[in-house]
Amino acid sequence: MTAYALDPLRDLRHRAARSASDVASWLTWLHLGGKAPGTLEQYEWTLAALLRAFPEHGPADFTEDDLAMFLLSYPAGSRGLRWVHVNQFFVWARKSRRIQANPMDLIPRPRKKHQSVPETFTDTERAAMCALPLPDGPLMRLLLQAGLRKAEARNITGKRIDFERGLILVKEGAKGSKDRTVPMMPALATALDELLTVEGVGRDDFLWYDRPGGGRAGRVRRSKPIGNPSFDRWWRRSLETAGVRYRNPHMSRHTYAGWLKSEFDLPIEDIQKNLGHSSVSTTVDVYMHLTTIEIGARMRAKLAAKA
Repeated sequence: MTAYALDPLRDLRHRAARSASDVASWLTWLHLGGKAPGTLEQYEWTLAALLRAFPEHGPADFTEDDLAMFLLSYPAGSRGLRWVHVNQFFVWARKSRRIQANPMDLIPRPRKKHQSVPETFTDTERAAMCALPLPDGPLMRLLLQAGLRKAEARNITGKRIDFERGLILVKEGAKGSKDRTVPMMPALATALDELLTVEGVGRDDFLWYDRPGGGRAGRVRRSKPIGNPSFDRWWRRSLETAGVRYRNPHMSRHTYAGWLKSEFDLPIEDIQKNLGHSSVSTTVDVYMHLTTIEIGARMRAKLAAKA
């Protein structure tokens, strides 16, 4: 077994670190426990960086000072997430008797940064994104009208598109390994049917190509999930082509939540189910932001109705 099965970094120095086999065992333990591939990848990114910073340390050699300095190397907005990743490794190391005490117990968890209202894509921007030529337009529509997380989108294959029942079957890459189905509206079904037919996407092919065609690369390849950096490059390039100002890919999911509410006026429980949230409070707190413009518009409409 290789030290790291996922290896998203392509910087292999962490594999030679003293704690590499311990981190590999931890990732295997998480995998057996049902952690989603996207979550495992995020854990690995953080721990690989820690190992590169302290290549000579075994699990028992890390001090709270070492770990505090490591966390301070990250921007304030991401320290909380990195704290969770590192802490989970040392919790496991203690359970597996590799260490006697968790040094993270002496490091306070960074406060969660106040969450700003997400800036979703406008109707005009969504139209421009969906109008992109094959294969980019249908893939953009899939993100905007199915609300997939990036890890879910990267892992979706042709057999997960159920045209007969009008469903998207979200399986590989689902957060927390929770499978779900998402209803597919006619415009999305038409776009995906064109994508699969024209591009020759088979049942076991991934919708996002992991190698584009043309030039020295040869034919398009869809035999494995597109890598995280490659997906981000695809996203940025597609937005530039559509003439849409950059927002991160997760904003397509926020946009989807708003579309479900504005276009179909679905109850919050239905939106929760489509998004795959385990708690309705997550849907309310994270996605259902109401701007003062929207509130004002409804207030004026009610006044007009009474006049």
